[in-house]
Amino acid sequence: MTYVCVHRVFYGYLHKENESHSTAEVESAIREFQWLSQLPVTGGLDRVTLEKMSSPRVQDAWGQRVSRVFTGRQLRKKHSPQTGEKWHKRHLTYCIMNWLCNLSPSHVHMAVKMAFQLWSNVSRLNFQELQQGPADIRLAFFEGEHNDGTGNAFDGPGGALAHAFFPFRSEAHFDLSERWTMNGLKGHNLFLAHEIGHTLGLVHSLVRHALMSPYYKKMGSNALLSWDDITALQQMYGKQASNFLSELLKSFLLFVIFKVAGNFRYWVGLDI
Repeated sequence: MTYVCVHRVFYGYLHKENESHSTAEVESAIREFQWLSQLPVTGGLDRVTLEKMSSPRVQDAWGQRVSRVFTGRQLRKKHSPQTGEKWHKRHLTYCIMNWLCNLSPSHVHMAVKMAFQLWSNVSRLNFQELQQGPADIRLAFFEGEHNDGTGNAFDGPGGALAHAFFPFRSEAHFDLSERWTMNGLKGHNLFLAHEIGHTLGLVHSLVRHALMSPYYKKMGSNALLSWDDITALQQMYGKQASNFLSELLKSFLLFVIFKVAGNFRYWVGLDI
């Protein structure tokens, strides 16, 4: 791994990038990174830790960072969002601000719709796309620094692929310099459901195979929301009034339909 790659990942886990840190602070940050990544907690930059740091990941624009260790605050407990980090209504609107010129607008709109439906199928939330006007949730592609602050600037191909913000800002930004595709054959599949989860107030999950895991990974043909993802969302917004198992079946059938169609694997995951 290059110095640049280590700097991109590791120094995001310290309180301030431009300050010197003691050996104890550095080791503590490494241990926190290893714990969050479900690696052996050694406090050292061993091979496994360095490989994990180089994996494509979600950029923590919404603040669940290990820097809380150095500011005297503890990490949020899973499924215990703070006040103001969830919506207090069930009907939410969204808009797509822009998209890549090499992607079909109709395919992008369908992908976004399916990604939102993945969450609405297991909760009381419902979503409506707006073509214009203010929306609750906004999705957009950006490159490099894009007025989110230097700490949230995209870092080019590889590294951080996207980031999102909690309610009520609720924006999801995707790195324009990445090679996004619609069919998973080349580059990164257009990944939406994970970032939408953040705009709904979901934090990263410590469950390795959860959709809300902080690391993007290859996901099999039967990859859907994990029980951890579903439980987190329902604790915030409640279950659907209809039979829960029937909703899971509907979600699975939707996945099968679009899997057969051949172009929509990206709505639940990302191939690396």
